[in-house]
Amino acid sequence: MPPRRPASNVYEWEMSTCLRENPQRRMTGAAGPPRQRADLARRIISAAVLAVALGYIEASLVVYLRHLIAPIRQKHFPQAVMEQLPLLSPGHLSEAGQQFERLLVVEVAREVSPLVVLLAMAWGLRRRRGELAAFFMLGFGLWDIFYYLFLKVLMGWPASLATWDVLYLIPTAWVAPVWAPMVVAATLALAGLAVLLGGNVRRSGLALAAWPLIALGAGLVLSSFFLRTGEAFQGVPARFDWGWFLAGWVTAVAGLMWLLWPVRGSGR
Repeated sequence: MPPRRPASNVYEWEMSTCLRENPQRRMTGAAGPPRQRADLARRIISAAVLAVALGYIEASLVVYLRHLIAPIRQKHFPQAVMEQLPLLSPGHLSEAGQQFERLLVVEVAREVSPLVVLLAMAWGLRRRRGELAAFFMLGFGLWDIFYYLFLKVLMGWPASLATWDVLYLIPTAWVAPVWAPMVVAATLALAGLAVLLGGNVRRSGLALAAWPLIALGAGLVLSSFFLRTGEAFQGVPARFDWGWFLAGWVTAVAGLMWLLWPVRGSGR
């Protein structure tokens, strides 16, 4: 007679039973029996739908915001009214009035809010180790990609992937051509999906080699977004430091591949 399964822990009971019956799943990272595969598919679809909807909300808010500050940009940068660069300074906003001066605080809070939503989503959908980060990466990547797609639909911007954008204002302005955050977003989405579909990440000492690579790569990518901030207040920067970006992206991807690459035996 099979052991009685605890009603409050059905998922873990079925997964442990599956692994006892087929130990090979522990090495291959297969999703498990049909019920677990269906549950995983439901959670991935839920995360994707939320991220796409969040991308539309974010894009629609930016449409409103750009029309709101259009008169200020018309005064100072009439050649780039609906563009992001040159950057408006706090002095430009103060000159326009107190209501516009407060926009900077509102914008910073708006930038943080989607991250909180994505983190809460990932927290609620996780089932096992690694899924919190995986769902966050998947959601962040899809959100950012569809944010730009919806902006293109709603207002015809950006004109191309080479168009410069202001990515964040925390702690200062991040600026880059649109293709750069799109590459980061696609990488995060694929990495998150790989964790969800491929099983657990390495848990042994072998994983220690991956984290410095990921951290170094992320630092180089972020540096490429900050290096031209000063120029962005005067106009579109002369060039993007794609060498820093490429070096960081390759380094981070190498770390991710090492962390996620399936290994046989007890090395995970």
